[in-house]
Amino acid sequence: MSPPVVRQPSLNIGDRLPFLVGVGAGEAGRFYSLDQQAGRPAVLIRLATTSAEVALAQASRLARADDAVRDHGADLVLLAPQSSRLALGLNQDPEVRRLVIFAADVAALAAWDASDAALMVLIDRSGRIMEVCGVETEDEVVGLCRRFADRIKAPASTRRQATAPVLLIPNLVPEGLCRDLIAFFEASPHKPGAMAGLKDGAAAAKYDAAKKLRRDFELEPGTPLHQAVLEILATRCVPEIKRAFQSDITFADRILLARYDDTGGYFKRHRDDGAPHTAFREFAISINLNTHEYEGGELLFPEFDDDRYSPAAGAAAIFSASLLHEAAPVLRGRRYVLLSFLCSAAGQAKMTAAA
Repeated sequence: MSPPVVRQPSLNIGDRLPFLVGVGAGEAGRFYSLDQQAGRPAVLIRLATTSAEVALAQASRLARADDAVRDHGADLVLLAPQSSRLALGLNQDPEVRRLVIFAADVAALAAWDASDAALMVLIDRSGRIMEVCGVETEDEVVGLCRRFADRIKAPASTRRQATAPVLLIPNLVPEGLCRDLIAFFEASPHKPGAMAGLKDGAAAAKYDAAKKLRRDFELEPGTPLHQAVLEILATRCVPEIKRAFQSDITFADRILLARYDDTGGYFKRHRDDGAPHTAFREFAISINLNTHEYEGGELLFPEFDDDRYSPAAGAAAIFSASLLHEAAPVLRGRRYVLLSFLCSAAGQAKMTAAA
C-alpha cells in the first residue's frame, strides 16, 4: 500500500505545477526545469526525504519503471534533495543516475507534501497536474501510467493547412464539481435558451428553435457553485489566456449551465459578439461536463476547417467571441456544458457604454 499523502491546498488536479529547477546526477553540468519538460508528459517522483540512504534505495527500485513510462509517452524524473547528493552519487548504475535530478530548492519540494514519504505527480505536456499520490513500488508507477494511458499518449500528428485559433485546457473542472453542476442544473428551473436580439432598438432575448435548441440555467452570483466556477476561471483560465493570446482578462459575464438533448439540441452558426449589447464579449468559454455520456454535440469553426472539437469532461474550449461557430446536434444522450464570456478592462468599458 502507498503511504498516505497530505495534499496542500495549492496542489490540485488541473493546476500548473510550481516552477522547479534542478541539476542532473548523471551528467555534469546538466540542468533540469519544468520549462524544459514542456511538450512532454512526465511522472515526477519526489524521493523520500527521510534519509539519503532511503532515497538511494527508492531511486534504484523506481528506476525500473522507466521503460514502461516511456512506452506510455511520458518521462520518468526522480527528484531528490541536495542532501541526497553523496549517496545517490555513489550509485554506479548509469540508468539510475540518468533519471535523478537534485532539486535546487528543497523547500519547494517539501511544500508539495508535508510528509517525508515519496510522492508521485503526473503532469501533462503543458505542466498541468493530472494526479498526485504516494508511491513505493515500480508497479505503482506503471499502474498510474496505465490508468491515464489515453490521456498521456499523444494522438498521431496531423499536417494542417488551417486550424481554428481555439485554446483547449484539460483538467479544468474536477470530476466531482462536474457532477455537482449537472445535478444542480437538473434540480433547477431551467428554461429554453434565448439568443441576444433587439426589439424597438433595445436589447431583448429572442427564441428561435430553428436556430438554437437547448435548456439554460444561470448560476446566481454569490452562490457556492458560482463562486467555485469563478475561482476556477480566475486562477486557471485567466493565466492561460494571457499566455496564449496576450490579453488581460478582468471580467466574466453571466455563467450558464446548459443541456443539449438528443431530441434536437444544437446551436447553428453564429458569432457571440454580433449585437451592440454583446460587443463587449472578447472570449467565449465552453466547458464540457460529461463528454463520455453522449454522441455528437461537437464545436465547429467553419471559417477555418471541418474539424470537430470535443474536449474531455472538465476541459474547456476558449476562443474569440467574433469567430463563427456552431454546436453540432446531439445524436445520443444529453450534453451538459458550462458557458460564459470573458473580457478585458476595455471590454468592460464597452459594456458600460452600451448599457
